[in-house]
Amino acid sequence: MSADEAPSQPDRVSPVDPADGRRRRDASATRRALLLAARARFTRLGYDRTTLRDVAADAGVNLALVKRYFGSKEGLFKAALASTPRFLGGEEEFPRGPAALAEALSRQLAAGAWTEFGEHPVLMLLRDSGDEQVAELRRRALEEFGRQVLEASGATSAPDALLRAELLVALGVGVAVVRSAVGLRPLADAAPEDLVGPLRDVVEALLAPPPK
Repeated sequence: MSADEAPSQPDRVSPVDPADGRRRRDASATRRALLLAARARFTRLGYDRTTLRDVAADAGVNLALVKRYFGSKEGLFKAALASTPRFLGGEEEFPRGPAALAEALSRQLAAGAWTEFGEHPVLMLLRDSGDEQVAELRRRALEEFGRQVLEASGATSAPDALLRAELLVALGVGVAVVRSAVGLRPLADAAPEDLVGPLRDVVEALLAPPPK
């Protein structure tokens, strides 16, 4: 039996009464707990070192539930990617224009911005798994980040606009990597107010809409 396999056991979540809809509420809460645990594991450890058994333990549920809701580790990874907060916006209004984009980036790249993950969730996309399907998922997610940056900037008509947006995404990824792997200061401790000015300069240089 593999490390990710175990005999099916009763669900650890609260007993349910189908008549009052309790089962649906418990299933939803369990799925959210598993996704939160999976995102944290994938972000810190990468795909290969994350096991379904560890994710189940972090969420406080039986291993059988991971397979019930997500099928496999690949299915869990896909769901974790899909449920990760938007690179821009999240619960807030989607930024419009270079100044708003710089402000959004300053909040997302600041120290302590992603306490629920331990590290910036973009790191989940960088650790190589050796699996071609997983690599394709990672590539698509980074492409989507580039499109979001381009949409926010308003510079969609420039011939090399997507390239410029992806350069800005690469800068953000670099900040996350340097902070996680090196702890370079003052970058590692930078607050949103420290980052917004320099980021505004970069966004303006790369993605300011062309004059009309």
